[in-house]
Formats: sequence, structure tokens, C-alpha cells
Amino acid sequence: MVKSALTFPYQYKRIDFGRIFNPLILLPVKASWGWQNVWFLVDSGADTVVIPIDLAKKLGLSMDSSIKTKLYGIGKQALYASPGEIILNIGSKEVVARSYFVHSKNSLLLLGRLDIFEKFSIIFEKTKQAVIFQ
Repeated sequence: MVKSALTFPYQYKRIDFGRIFNPLILLPVKASWGWQNVWFLVDSGADTVVIPIDLAKKLGLSMDSSIKTKLYGIGKQALYASPGEIILNIGSKEVVARSYFVHSKNSLLLLGRLDIFEKFSIIFEKTKQAVIFQ
């Protein structure tokens, strides 16, 4: 049986070194009123899905805002985050992903490993210039 693949064309951005591939993908998120398309950065270095808490509240996502966990990324500066869940539609699958909702307005939306990478083979395909979920 052949697995169906979901293909996202490469996005690009410019940095000091020139134009580079930026693995942004548009995924439907289950909000309190239905599905809402949201851009995520596919990040194999991120443990979990991470989104700003203000957006999570607007989408009506389930969280425990009484818990504040410290998250670390680049550098020593911690971000506070509250745990919760997000439901994503990836291809024909509804995926429930444990997530952190960060108390920061300038945070990128990250599609991290937990609950995502174990369900899909994720390929950064140079010749097709696409991110492929199988």
C-alpha cells in the first residue's frame, strides 16, 4: 500500500548570506468555531508545537494557564509557557498535539517533534523544492 503524501512548496526568506529555504507550512487548526489556517515553521529542533498564548486564546484552544513552564531556545533567555493541546489537520489526519502556549507576542509558531514527527516521515526535498509529509 502506497502512503499518500502531503506536499508544501518551499517558502524562502532573505538573510545577510542571501536567499534561503524557510520551511513554513499552512495547516488547518481546529478553533472553537471551526477550522482556521495558520502558518507554522517546521522545526525538528523544537520539542513541541509552540504558539503565542494570545493566538491560542483567540482560537479557543484548551490550556492550563495556571501552569507556567520555562522554555529555552537560542540563548539563555527563558520564555514562560502554559501547556495545552492543539488539533491540526495534516492531510486526511486530525492530529492532537501536546503544545506550549508562550507568554510572548513575538514568538514564531513552531511545529515541533512531539506528537507530529512520530506520525509522519517529514522530508525536506531539494529537487522538488518542497516539504513532504508521508
